[in-house]
Amino acid sequence: MEIEASVESDEPKVGLTLRVAERITKSNQDFVSKPGELVESEFETGSLSAAARKAFALMLRKAGGDAAEDRVFTITKKELRRSHKGNERIQAVMDELIRVIVRIKTTSSKGRPATLSQSLLSRCVEEVAEDGLSVVEFELSDALRTVLRGSDYYARVNLGVTLSLQSRYALTLYDLGCLVINRQNRTVKMSIEDLRRRLGVPDGSFKNYAEFRRDVLNKSKAEIDQLADFTVEWTEIRGSGRGNPVKEVVLNFMPKVSEEQEAAARELDRPRIGRRARRDGTVEQIVGTPLPRITEEPLFPSGSLHFCGDQKLLTIVSDYGGGWDKNIIAEGYRQFMGDKLERMRGDRMYKSWEGYCKGYVRSHGRA
Repeated sequence: MEIEASVESDEPKVGLTLRVAERITKSNQDFVSKPGELVESEFETGSLSAAARKAFALMLRKAGGDAAEDRVFTITKKELRRSHKGNERIQAVMDELIRVIVRIKTTSSKGRPATLSQSLLSRCVEEVAEDGLSVVEFELSDALRTVLRGSDYYARVNLGVTLSLQSRYALTLYDLGCLVINRQNRTVKMSIEDLRRRLGVPDGSFKNYAEFRRDVLNKSKAEIDQLADFTVEWTEIRGSGRGNPVKEVVLNFMPKVSEEQEAAARELDRPRIGRRARRDGTVEQIVGTPLPRITEEPLFPSGSLHFCGDQKLLTIVSDYGGGWDKNIIAEGYRQFMGDKLERMRGDRMYKSWEGYCKGYVRSHGRA
């Protein structure tokens, strides 16, 4: 009598993230399956540059469904050059990926919630040659391989978008959008401190929320809205106390309609040069002899700011007005400027208005 023996493999099973990565590799799609644990991670030391974040996305795509294996992966310098120009920065980028420590939410050996801290790469070897055949050999860190093996939720990230984004903060915010865009609930609520850590904003940078909004959130939004297949908005939640400072934000990622997605795809195919101008709507076509451009830059309003449609002007007084009524500050500004205000337009007027708001708070205190 023949007895069939069932033999269970000692090979640990992998989660959904790597199974999706395997399908992406087999179908040769220009995407990468990033574990949600990594997307939601925070930087413990330092912060990865945009070049390092892009290079790692390419390396993770190269590893594919085998990323959890304890092995050496190989990627050509030609492939890595998709993330930046020239070979001269490759070693610096690899050093970043070995040096910078990330904190990843995971579970302990006892199955309890835990935080895992380690770099993304354990080592890499870069061939010195600069020809088209030269390669970089790399090993993913033990911690990352452990996370990858057990990950069951992921962000399906478009590499074309990743490599086109310029801001390192936009890259992280885009990954977060990719993680939640297919969920029924596409909102993410975070404190300002948590959001800064998630984006990797260095300590001491953009301490003022107005600067953080302008230089991190607004610039990231502009890039993502132009290139991704979704847009990002946020609602600010203010706390109590003097000036009612912003304590939390609720990020909301919304899928674009088909026409908007097609426009984003066309933009990805266009040269990077001129992209910001196209985004800002400042592209000019000059035929023959250029003529002086007539501008209709805004003046400071003469009436109540409660009916003012200039959002930039209102944002300035909200950020720098110390909680005072905007019409009180506006009336003081008009008296201070006098006839000169009629000649103030555009950026010059905004800078003057911001300076007055700051000076008003210095002399009168916060409301």
